[in-house]
Amino acid sequence: MPILAASTGTYDLALVLGNLLVIILIARLAAELAERVRVPAVLGEIVAGIIIGPSVLGWIDPITHLEIADMVLLLGEIGVILLLFQVGLEMDLGEMAKVGKPAFIVAIAGVVVPFATGFGVASAFGEEGKVALFIGAALTATSVGITARVLGDLRALALKESRIVLGAAVADDVLGLVILTVVVKVVTEGSIGAGVVLETIGLAIGFLLVTGLLSIFVIPRLFTRIDRLAKSSTTIVAVAFGLTLAFSLLANQAKLAFIIGAFMAGLGVGRSTQHERIAEGLNPLGHIFIPVFFASIGINADLNAMFQPSVLALAGALTVVAIVGKLVAGLGLGRAGGDRLLVGIGMMPRGEVGLIFASIGLSKGVLDDELYGALLLMVLVTTMLTPPLIRWKLSRRVIDDASTPLAPWTSVDTSHLFDELLNTDADEWWRIIDRRRIEERVPAVGEAMSRHRAEPDFTDQGLNGHLHSLHELKRHLDDPRLDQRLGRAIDRIGLVDVVALACFIDSIVDDGRAAIEVARTMMPDSLDDLMHILSLSESMKDAVKGPDPTVPVELLSGDEYLVLSAWVLAALTAREQYRAALDEAISGLV
Repeated sequence: MPILAASTGTYDLALVLGNLLVIILIARLAAELAERVRVPAVLGEIVAGIIIGPSVLGWIDPITHLEIADMVLLLGEIGVILLLFQVGLEMDLGEMAKVGKPAFIVAIAGVVVPFATGFGVASAFGEEGKVALFIGAALTATSVGITARVLGDLRALALKESRIVLGAAVADDVLGLVILTVVVKVVTEGSIGAGVVLETIGLAIGFLLVTGLLSIFVIPRLFTRIDRLAKSSTTIVAVAFGLTLAFSLLANQAKLAFIIGAFMAGLGVGRSTQHERIAEGLNPLGHIFIPVFFASIGINADLNAMFQPSVLALAGALTVVAIVGKLVAGLGLGRAGGDRLLVGIGMMPRGEVGLIFASIGLSKGVLDDELYGALLLMVLVTTMLTPPLIRWKLSRRVIDDASTPLAPWTSVDTSHLFDELLNTDADEWWRIIDRRRIEERVPAVGEAMSRHRAEPDFTDQGLNGHLHSLHELKRHLDDPRLDQRLGRAIDRIGLVDVVALACFIDSIVDDGRAAIEVARTMMPDSLDDLMHILSLSESMKDAVKGPDPTVPVELLSGDEYLVLSAWVLAALTAREQYRAALDEAISGLV
């Protein structure tokens, strides 16, 4: 039974809002529980959807109430669009280009093998040629959304194998959707000409080329121009979301999935200098809508239809070839090097793309309820198997032996840590932090990072976003010309380690007691100075957020070293429109 119902005309708004409340709360609770037992949050959200859906408790019933089905579909689609935008935002086109060849080979293998084996299995079960052709096409999918979320949850997006998997998954979706378009026309029209096939392929390639060129040459410059003209800092965030929707619609016109357009939009925005502010503005939307998408997978599962003997037999056979087909694709790495099994596992989940394929087959009359149930079961099994398998595979790649006794953290460790972080590319920071086992040796840091990882937008490359001020400090140390006044202030401070630790604490820790604990553990001799710097920096940032953007003179009194350090931290984290006020307030000190 649905939780709430209060009719408002023909559209039951109270019913929709009540069901949305249940989905968000239960999905969030399930994600929390999953994190506590060291299972990726996405798995908990899918299971939550099954439990509250019509197959178990029936709290959410999209079958009886079409408005609920529409709501789940809409918000879930927004969620996966935001997810793929975030993935694109964190991807580096240059790094992806380095794995372009192996990713393409993996993608080809990941389409050909499942297509052939899926066709063979369906034929062996007595399905006619056209239906078998469609089932084979449905097995070609790879859920880039599921894979990206799992790799992000497990802090593995920066791995070479992860870049190959994501590149191959995008290519698989493109190739799979092209095949699906052709197969649907074959099934519904009896036959098609070579012109239709070429048109479908041409549209897909044309879309990727056009959006790719826009992402490289136009979008970064356009966003810089808009940001200069805009009066509000939120304008650029709204424009970025609008671009994402526009690219998604364009992808749909090119007969591709909306998510491909969102991914390409993220790639373009990620090359702009405003990408961190855009991520900060859009990530809260992801916190709401992304779990709705993963919960919707479970909500739409019909366990009664799935567990009929005939359906189970076909679903079991399709699941086996679906898994084996993607594992074989991992062999496409060839001489490129890397973990073939990890790549194969990463290609396994069918997720939202598999659901799209199955839904199209049902709506076109190609699949009956039993065949639809078999495909849906295959999608669920491959989707739910992937997170624990990836976690298992990555657990075997731990750099340090977990049995090695942990030495107490000292100020020397802090000095070495920040020396390495500030002299290493930021994409490698999470490896450094893991290798030094800082989260285990400084428990307050571990607790803070655990909370961040539970956020839907967190990825290992996204660690730069959570260490924003430290990342900015590194940028200005590497190139003092970015802000000469800030560079002079940093030179005047001298002790960069203290400022770096203040940046680290300011970025990760959001609790005063935890901040004191981190400072006391990592740099006990400078505890008082660190707390003064953090406190004064927060006061400065609060002061310049008012209608009169000036910093009160009393904030600038006291030790010049502390004021300069606090100003540097505030300047590194404040939004652009506040920087001028901070610059003016500190001009007498530098």
